[in-house]
Amino acid sequence: MKIGEKFFLLTPKGTEELRSQTPKLDVIARGILSLIEQGTTVAESILQRSKFTRDQVIEGLRVLLSSGFISTSTSEGTVQAPPASTLASTPAVSVADSVSERLRLKPGISPSQARFVLSNFCLDQFGTNGQDLADVVGFCTDVPSLQMALDNIRTEVKKLFPERRAALVACVREINETDF
Repeated sequence: MKIGEKFFLLTPKGTEELRSQTPKLDVIARGILSLIEQGTTVAESILQRSKFTRDQVIEGLRVLLSSGFISTSTSEGTVQAPPASTLASTPAVSVADSVSERLRLKPGISPSQARFVLSNFCLDQFGTNGQDLADVVGFCTDVPSLQMALDNIRTEVKKLFPERRAALVACVREINETDF
């Protein structure tokens, strides 16, 4: 797995579903959960190893994400807090920082429009490196899963291209102006 690569994780709800004697999910979704549990956590690998069609797997991933059976993460690991000695020399948080931390999608937005706009943002701002983020956005079917994807995008922008935060804010404003 490459540094910064997106992958899927089982949530406690997903683990419980796999252990359950009375499954709530269909065979496709349970098969995807099983692949993730066995260590196949990257979308391309899941598509290659699954016995189901590409469309079935993509739909299964969307259902699992939106229902909270799986979540996404990146391969760079956890971020550790800086030592206390460096906090004193850290500059104050700017208004742009606080605005980017509060990016929220409105509940009544059009998910398909949001997927389109966020995918375009990822590809426009990150180039080919944004394909993984665009793929994650493509799996989202509802506002909560899109919000999780937006949080991942915001993190990448903050870390790699802080000067592009204004473009992300404009993107979110555009999405929030759409109605379902």
